[in-house]
Amino acid sequence: MTASRAANVGKLVIVAALAILLISCASNQRQNAAPVSTPTNALTNDTGLPLPENATIIDSRKYQQTIDPSEQSGSAFAAAGKGTYDGHEVIASSSASYQDLAKWLESVPAPAGMKKTDAGGKIKVDSSTLDEVVHKYGIDYAAFVDKSGKGATVVVMDPKTVTKKLGVVLTALQRYNTLPEAMRQAMDEQIKQRTGFSVAELTDKSAPLGAALAAMSEFRDSDARAIILLSGERTQ
Repeated sequence: MTASRAANVGKLVIVAALAILLISCASNQRQNAAPVSTPTNALTNDTGLPLPENATIIDSRKYQQTIDPSEQSGSAFAAAGKGTYDGHEVIASSSASYQDLAKWLESVPAPAGMKKTDAGGKIKVDSSTLDEVVHKYGIDYAAFVDKSGKGATVVVMDPKTVTKKLGVVLTALQRYNTLPEAMRQAMDEQIKQRTGFSVAELTDKSAPLGAALAAMSEFRDSDARAIILLSGERTQ
């Protein structure tokens, strides 16, 4: 067998294996959770951000992430500058409709010293904006920033819509880190073609879409809607 033919056979094996994996994902959808936060002992809202009436906190964590605006333009923290941010994250559930939560979101005031930012309205994802894409997935958000080094995001989502639109992708993300490098590269390309986002962008918890997808594991068997609060301050 010639070297070029062997290389082609190797590529076909990778593509075939990836196709089998994605088919398996479609028949057994499980949501992805990126455990990059540390749970706290008590479920309290320490973000400084409000929750809608009758919302129930189901997870409360300390949050830390290093942000590079040149690579994470979709992050609410990007405008606050490059560095490591420490803060808090809260995940809550609500029986309110997604439409009602979206209306509530419009009324959320900017935290003291911060201003509302709409970077997602300027970021292009293929022919759409980031805002238009996340709305299609059943996700809405408000982002706030203080350029001295603070950022905050309030996200609302309908987990059922996210599952319907992105279920196969969520399952693929869950398995991503267990795959060989060649298959990860091929999967990244397929996910990018399907969604317009890379794996790194879909798992960036500082961005509204990444924060929403990371919270999906909390709503596997729930009919509730989700609210995610995230606030942080640059410490390094």
